[in-house]
Amino acid sequence: MTAETTRLRPSPGIEAAPPVTPNLVRSEEIPGARNVGHNTLETLLFRGISTPVAFALVVIQSRFLDPAGRGRFVLVVLSVTILARLFGQLGVAVTSMSREGELRPLVRRGLAWTVLLGVVGMGVILLSGVVIDSFGLRLAAIAAPALVPNIVNACLSGVLLGTARIRLWNYIQIPPPLLTLIGMLVVVVGLGRGVDAAVGVWTAAYFATSAFALIAARDVWLPLTSAPLLDRAGRAIVALGIGMGIVQIVNLIGYRVELFVLDRYKGLASVGIYSIGMQAAEAIWLIPAAIASAITAPVVHDTPAGAVRLIRNACAKGLLYTTGVAVAVGLAAPFVIPPLFGDDFEDAARPLALLLPGVVLYAPVTILVVYISVRRARPRLSLFVSIVGLVVTTAMSFVLIPPYGASGAALASSIGYAAGGLAAWLTFVWLAKAEPKAR
Repeated sequence: MTAETTRLRPSPGIEAAPPVTPNLVRSEEIPGARNVGHNTLETLLFRGISTPVAFALVVIQSRFLDPAGRGRFVLVVLSVTILARLFGQLGVAVTSMSREGELRPLVRRGLAWTVLLGVVGMGVILLSGVVIDSFGLRLAAIAAPALVPNIVNACLSGVLLGTARIRLWNYIQIPPPLLTLIGMLVVVVGLGRGVDAAVGVWTAAYFATSAFALIAARDVWLPLTSAPLLDRAGRAIVALGIGMGIVQIVNLIGYRVELFVLDRYKGLASVGIYSIGMQAAEAIWLIPAAIASAITAPVVHDTPAGAVRLIRNACAKGLLYTTGVAVAVGLAAPFVIPPLFGDDFEDAARPLALLLPGVVLYAPVTILVVYISVRRARPRLSLFVSIVGLVVTTAMSFVLIPPYGASGAALASSIGYAAGGLAAWLTFVWLAKAEPKAR
């Protein structure tokens, strides 16, 4: 999934959660309030389709790319993802500014800025290929074009999620992994091509998805007219979007920093092995992410007390469901990983087990950020949570990775998750108490 607060790790509920004005004029009908359960189940259903697809992608990469090749793929995709998080919040910035009859002109401004920033970001990715030997300029040149369609998808997804159009939002999340899987089956498995082809397929999948998203959501941006970029509205969209994007990028770097430290001390093969456990553990976050997606609009528009109550109930459910799934994953991993990914990745089971406690503790953060950044419009507090995670994960990585390798990376990341989760909980409690009407 793309689009995209926090990681706080980027996840659907977070990616679509930049700051909005909390005192919006509410209509008699709170958008999405009656459909929270339905929208959650529908999102989980869509994730039930996309998750096995993403899992199959990991299997193919592990089977047909060696651990070092898998590590190169992970790092070059991460370089694109970092900028996608920075520039991918303009859609919800548009939603936060919209009023009756004003949405389309703002969306056009948001899309224009998205394309412009994407072109600039492509240059940054190419430069990273020059200075980062782990994947190099050629692989960066294949991956860089994916940035523009990636953030176009995120922009449109932000508008759709902010206006409670959950089904179309879900539709846009499906094609990237599905098309990437089909392409890899053809060019990597069938034709025996390597990492370059795998990244090329991934890039093409985002272009195809962007075309679909623009057509499916054409009612929010057509008819196409000139969109002033530097007027007050244009500048405000960029300020809001980049502000939340900074939170996203700090989150993503903070909870991926162990990959770079692991590469430095133990090499790309260790990154490839560790990434298997990391992706398996983080897949559990699909549950709280689905809940966060469903409650975003109701939390923004409900009363103060109602918003706090909805967040608390959602966090309790997310924590309970995530714990159950984590236990099942931890028990099954030692028996499932070797036959699926090959003997070279057998050691991934231990990092996965060490990641799971932190993953469980961090799960409610996706939901809490809906209140902190969206309802209360306090992105700086979300940034504080991100910085806590970044500092703790980085410090623990340098302490634990040299002696323990991938297991040390997992333990460092798990400690960072726990620290970020605690910071988010304390922030939520403080904000809830600071609002008299919420009590």
